[in-house]
Amino acid sequence: MSTGKPLRRTAFTALCAVAALLVSGCGPETVAAPAVPAPVAQTGFNGTDLAWLQLMVPMTENVVEVLRLAQDHSDSPALTAEIAVGQNATLMRLRALRDRAGLPSASIHEGHRMPGMVTGADLVVLRDTRGAEFDRRATALLDAHLDQAVLLSQGEQRSGQDGETRSLAAEIVKSTGARPVPDRR
Repeated sequence: MSTGKPLRRTAFTALCAVAALLVSGCGPETVAAPAVPAPVAQTGFNGTDLAWLQLMVPMTENVVEVLRLAQDHSDSPALTAEIAVGQNATLMRLRALRDRAGLPSASIHEGHRMPGMVTGADLVVLRDTRGAEFDRRATALLDAHLDQAVLLSQGEQRSGQDGETRSLAAEIVKSTGARPVPDRR
């Protein structure tokens, strides 16, 4: 799903966003972010790969929940069902990469306020909303998710090390209609 907006963010901005999220712990209410566990030996993942996976898995899990709710709450469930298929496939690949990297399945970002992250409070509101109002709210959440997913994925493309992880990031960028990030290795 393309937001129709041209993305004019640079890779530097993407890297700064990832770094700011990691340094700040993702939100003002956060006291300290847990340490990133070391990857399994010889996996080829670097810090960017690990941070990207730790952000993208919970972001995508929450978007999948929005899309699940859309089946009963939206005026356009057929459209959201099509989007859900792609997001579910992406989520399965993200989880497989996370597992291969040796990262825990629990989200280190639980409860954090982050750009593009659908929160528990957002889901509560969506559960109580139907029709055009649901579609308006869900569209805003999906657009924010896609914008942030592209930003983070562009950073992964530039600075990630694991080939499969970088490839998935490139597919995410391409699927949104954003211009690809050149490889400067």
